[in-house]
Amino acid sequence: MIDLHTHTMFSDGSLSPTELVEEAAALGLTAVAVTDHDTVDGLPEALAAGARLGIRVVPGVEINLEHDRVTMDVLGYFLGGRPSEELRAQLAELRLYRDERNARMVERLAELGMPLDPADLEAAAENGAVGRPHIGEAMVHRGYAGSITEAFERFLRRGAPAWVDRRRLSLGAAMRLLRASGALPVLAHPGIIRTDAAGLEHIVRDAARLGMAGIECYYPLHDAATVAHCLALAQKYALVPTGGSDYHGSIKPDAHLGIGSAGLPLPDELLAHLDCLAVDDRRR
Repeated sequence: MIDLHTHTMFSDGSLSPTELVEEAAALGLTAVAVTDHDTVDGLPEALAAGARLGIRVVPGVEINLEHDRVTMDVLGYFLGGRPSEELRAQLAELRLYRDERNARMVERLAELGMPLDPADLEAAAENGAVGRPHIGEAMVHRGYAGSITEAFERFLRRGAPAWVDRRRLSLGAAMRLLRASGALPVLAHPGIIRTDAAGLEHIVRDAARLGMAGIECYYPLHDAATVAHCLALAQKYALVPTGGSDYHGSIKPDAHLGIGSAGLPLPDELLAHLDCLAVDDRRR
């Protein structure tokens, strides 16, 4: 059992990289990919923990992007210690904008009569990177919402009163940056991209032409029909099918390490397919 989509407190998860790898090892996973949003800073700690515990850590990242006015996420695998300086610079810019976005959302909440103290956010993030889930957690702590889910639904989701949009890379720029760093790009959770079937195929076709290597078919929010559709697209456009839980620890309690769609464990063969593709790329 493996998991190719997880987050730590370096982005918006609740666990340190060491704690995440320890939990994966305790569950018997053979491999776990650390794919924090817009940062690779937690990878050295995760890799060290993996070496100590005897579990493989796949170094990765998750980047938000936009293509033809549709937003989506891409996962980049096998970064290791090789992210290019250009990629690091772009990730730093994205994190800076995220901080500015957080501040603007907090300002909007204050205007709505729900002020938050910076200490509330730092406590929610346990001094890690602050994201929307931590704003939601701080709102629960202050009594503005009964749960993080309620905070998102009423105030923090797209179109809600405190929503602030984020800066994104283009599909082409993301593919180029990841490929230049030796990473294999994979389209994350395609089933929740805000588009229809034709729109998703348009995205997958363009992404494949630009260097996309895989598509995350097995994901907790994908039903059987969505999995089948993603597998068909993977076959049609010669992409590797992958899977992940999108684990965030206590921030996202419904996601469980090693579990993909339909509550089923994610098999080792998904990583084996990526490994084969990575070997082929290195031989070229």
